[in-house]
Amino acid sequence: MSAEDNMKLVRFITERGLNEGDVSFIDEVFAADYVVHARDLDLPPGPGAFQAAVEFWRRSFPDFHCTIEHMIADGEYVAHRFSTTGTHTGALGEMPPTGKAFQVSGVDMHRVVDGKVVESWISDDFPRILIEIGVLNPAGGPPGGHGGPPSGRPGA
Repeated sequence: MSAEDNMKLVRFITERGLNEGDVSFIDEVFAADYVVHARDLDLPPGPGAFQAAVEFWRRSFPDFHCTIEHMIADGEYVAHRFSTTGTHTGALGEMPPTGKAFQVSGVDMHRVVDGKVVESWISDDFPRILIEIGVLNPAGGPPGGHGGPPSGRPGA
């Protein structure tokens, strides 16, 4: 497959899987030994990893939407810069819905071999999402806070 074909495949899995919530195609486009590299995410091996991720995002944020802002390819590697939005109207693990929306951005990379995604590197900014939906406070307190200098000494 060409680099252009690989980009079309990544766009397809983003639109149909993440944005529409349809994962009926995963066995056709993900390799049986698919590997996902995502920090602190416990995903099953193989195509089930993509299905589990889609189900997680769409259960917690039913209006979850990923917009690919820019995409490039180099051989079997496809990278894309994206922005993602959603509203926390479903349970997020044990956290009840807050009704608050988030918007984050990032860059993901996928490796496509013979028409199948064999490996992905995912950069979800989960801490930023938790901050935006109000379940995590930013380090150092809210922006513009007046907690004084870090040392606790005036003028330090």
